[in-house]
Amino acid sequence: MRHRDEPSDWMDEQVILDSWAQWAEGELPRRRIAANRAYKRALQVGDESSWQHAEIVERGYGQLEEMFARRDPYFARIRGQMQDADGQPFEVDLRVHRYHRSEAFPVLSGGEMLDISHLAPLADLVRNPSQRVLNLTLQDRKFLDWLDRTGANPAVRVLDCSVEDIEVQAGQVVRVAPRYGAIFEDRVRRRLSQSASPALDILADVLDAEQNAVIANHDPSLRLIILDGPAGTGKTVVAAHRIAVAAPPDSRGIYVTPTVTLRDYVRPVLPRLGLEKARANAWSLVDLAAFMWPSFSWDDDMVGIVPESLCTRMQWTAAFETVRTKNPQVSAERIYREAASRLGQTVGSRFGLHDVAALLWLGAWLRRTRPQPEPDWVIVDEAQAIPVLAYEALRQWLAPGTSWILAGDLMQQGNHQIGDGWSMMQEALGMHPNHVVHLWLSRSYRVPPKIHQAAERLRLALYPQSKPSESVPWHVHAGQVTITQTSTFEEMARVVHARIQAALAEGIVAIAILVPHTTRIDDWAQKMAQYGLDFQVLHGNDGYRGGVVLTTLDMVRGLEFDAVLIVDVNTSHYPNTPAAARALYTSMTRSRHLVDLFSLQGHEGQPSPWLSVIENGLLRPA
Repeated sequence: MRHRDEPSDWMDEQVILDSWAQWAEGELPRRRIAANRAYKRALQVGDESSWQHAEIVERGYGQLEEMFARRDPYFARIRGQMQDADGQPFEVDLRVHRYHRSEAFPVLSGGEMLDISHLAPLADLVRNPSQRVLNLTLQDRKFLDWLDRTGANPAVRVLDCSVEDIEVQAGQVVRVAPRYGAIFEDRVRRRLSQSASPALDILADVLDAEQNAVIANHDPSLRLIILDGPAGTGKTVVAAHRIAVAAPPDSRGIYVTPTVTLRDYVRPVLPRLGLEKARANAWSLVDLAAFMWPSFSWDDDMVGIVPESLCTRMQWTAAFETVRTKNPQVSAERIYREAASRLGQTVGSRFGLHDVAALLWLGAWLRRTRPQPEPDWVIVDEAQAIPVLAYEALRQWLAPGTSWILAGDLMQQGNHQIGDGWSMMQEALGMHPNHVVHLWLSRSYRVPPKIHQAAERLRLALYPQSKPSESVPWHVHAGQVTITQTSTFEEMARVVHARIQAALAEGIVAIAILVPHTTRIDDWAQKMAQYGLDFQVLHGNDGYRGGVVLTTLDMVRGLEFDAVLIVDVNTSHYPNTPAAARALYTSMTRSRHLVDLFSLQGHEGQPSPWLSVIENGLLRPA
């Protein structure tokens, strides 16, 4: 095998790239024609199988179209010698891309090249180049068939292997280097320099060794995986990628989020990870409650965080049983309303966010119909923002044996939370410690160094014994944190508008103005409208569309922006409480570039005491 630095090696790799480009250019129109024919047949026949076939063909076209448009055929190669189940050695030379379906294309110099998906078990070598046994799924038997290999056990042993990153620019092979080396670092640096997106993307090519170790863990005994770590460490991405890679191909599951906004952020990427709607879907807690109780009347604005119930599971159960014992024919809605009254809870004519946790428990208690097909696994994102009663309801409602991944950060708990431990969630799910693994992701990618340092001061003020974390060194921008004090609200609004205009002039477009409470949205919306600012007020069931958005933190938990302006950072809204510190921490770490905090100093209000923790060594403009 030639050394990677030899010019001939690069030339050979350029031949492979040119072969792919020539093949893709001819293959695209063929796939478009095939997709059109499949849809035409589906319209004529109309049965489910023909529509499924049409969707599969269309997705095959869509993937290649995106790869060709981005000139993104693959990001790594695997070359070496392996041994099949019968002990016969064979040579491997293949490429790995970051999309869903594996491809094969003819090489100009002869033969054929396999371009596998990062989701394939063979791609475990890209995640861990030192791995020596690859346990393939039955779906991957086609790889052995492609190599004219046979064997009852779809497994191969790695005898000698070279795994390398490939850098492609403008249709040219620029560099080939060992995995996780200089090419990987530059790739991460370029990705971090891009603007924040209103939707999650596939990031297989920029996941590091720590993250990939979680994704590639196929241990079937693990019933609960806790992905812990500070903001920006990739917990959401790792959780989704792990299920796509490690879960059996025929398994079904659900992706649970605390808010509708986060659901909309995650949902588009699932099919691109091979988790099509027939296999997986994203649900907010509100979605699950509405699924349980489709005939109930719900509030129009159900975007925010579901609060923890003021009553425990046992209290609700006792109240439900009392109501039904008195009247066995009573409706489910009447059970809830009378039980809530007995417990001193107020229920409006339409159900709102404060009813969701208890209604989930009522549905579980009454054994309401589960999502079909029944899930084998559940991912819970922003797990710290899910009420304990909701966990207990999901455990009761879903089938025994369900596997769980909880991704979250206790520092980002909302002020509705009671308790502060992963142990509460583990207990609510009824998990034995032998079936649980708690993993800490330490490297923050989203949050640049200066913002990370300022935010970590808040974490350490609350939790001095916290595990260490760091911001990766590959950020194009070190980040900036600015604290501004004004004497009046009018002056604050003027400065906020000026900062936004300056950011827009610099090309920063994903900007969040975070107010401390929904009651402050109207005042700020009126002021920004007076200045002629083009912005979105996030409310109702709207999703974030990009650009400038005015909203509360709870609406954008789990999302990211290039700049975050946190307004009204006064003692009245951010007092000397742990909840206030956590809210500021979570708000700051939504940003990938700039953080501005604005407070009053005068008769209209006083700055939050937490600003003195944040501003150590930071800029205070005149």
